[in-house]
Amino acid sequence: MKPKMRSNNTKKTVAKAGSGLRGAGGPSGSALSASDPEFNEQEQRFRNLERRAMRLLQETKDYRGSIAGMTTAQRALATNLTAFLLDVQRPQDYQSAYRQAATHIDQTSQPQFDEVYVTTVLEPMAQYCGYLPEFNKAIKKRKGLHDDLDKARRALAKEQGKEARDPGAVERAEMDVQYAESAYNTLNSALIREIPKLINSRVYVVDPCFEAFVKSQLQFFNDSLQQMDSVTRYVPQESGPNDDRILNERVEGVMNQVRGLSICSMNI
Repeated sequence: MKPKMRSNNTKKTVAKAGSGLRGAGGPSGSALSASDPEFNEQEQRFRNLERRAMRLLQETKDYRGSIAGMTTAQRALATNLTAFLLDVQRPQDYQSAYRQAATHIDQTSQPQFDEVYVTTVLEPMAQYCGYLPEFNKAIKKRKGLHDDLDKARRALAKEQGKEARDPGAVERAEMDVQYAESAYNTLNSALIREIPKLINSRVYVVDPCFEAFVKSQLQFFNDSLQQMDSVTRYVPQESGPNDDRILNERVEGVMNQVRGLSICSMNI
């Protein structure tokens, strides 16, 4: 029986990386962006990274599923080929060899590939993408802090505009503005500083993942080739450029015999 594909931890990691970004807000608003061109530039770079990273993660998951689907389909084809020729009296050694090869690839080679692929490719990509929602939260919080700062400034202006000023109220409003400015500037500066680091770090994730991806592919296809070699001895070796034509003629000859059956020419 085919081992289960890795695990709840992987599913949680990958699902978290995807779901955390669904519904993520876009740019923080034209007025807010215009107030800080430096942040606006970094946010746009982050949005581009976010879009491309999630697309790459999805393609990474799709490739894993494609390999599993291919080996499962190959094994099913081999099984049904045997069933299709079950009552043929002439021994069909190639079908038995192909079924054994397809079963080994599906039950042994593919799970081995899957384990390595998940550990060295899918999980690191999912973990990297899992940090993106944290930056989205920070960008959203920055907007909230900017709104708080605007509110504090309006409150200060209102107190300062009163004919009968209350020095205590003005002082409290000034302190509120200072606090709001400090909170906003701290987070704004952190985002401007950290977004480029996040973008640059992708290289140190993708490079080893790509190397592992190529090696795991090579191992899987080498294993598959070794299994399929056991089938090739039942297949006539190619002897010239006309082999395809000869095979087509053989198939066409059989189909002509089928078409010659009376039931096939009755046009029912």
